[in-house]
Amino acid sequence: MNLQLLNTLLPIVFLLYQILIDFVDLFPFNDIHARDKRLRKYEVFGNYPPLLVISFCYFYNSAPSIWIGFVLTGIIFIMHLFSWWIPYLFGFPNVTMDYVKYFNRTYKFLPPIKDHIIPDAEHVGIGVFLVIIIFFQIKYLTVF
Repeated sequence: MNLQLLNTLLPIVFLLYQILIDFVDLFPFNDIHARDKRLRKYEVFGNYPPLLVISFCYFYNSAPSIWIGFVLTGIIFIMHLFSWWIPYLFGFPNVTMDYVKYFNRTYKFLPPIKDHIIPDAEHVGIGVFLVIIIFFQIKYLTVF
């Protein structure tokens, strides 16, 4: 498959995954009933538009747009790391209250580390998507 097309479509597939986990009840994979309006607004206005911008950047296919798409993906990945993986591996007490409220009942398969939060299956899936997207973006940057 063409790398440009792949880098254009992967953020759209990721967006569809996020819409699915945010609005379709797949309990215990997700717990949409625990989420309030504040979190819904963040999910819709904070998570979805950047993915559309990333997809457009690779569709447009100029050097500046590709770098903008890559940087946006990097920002999303870093935010994901600081939201889930840093607290899981090293602990971060300020995230525990929201974690218990929104994700306490969701399915987790990773082993616990002390009293740290455990990324649930839906957020492990987000991490996998981001790693795949970054892999193909880097591959595209090396041949562009």
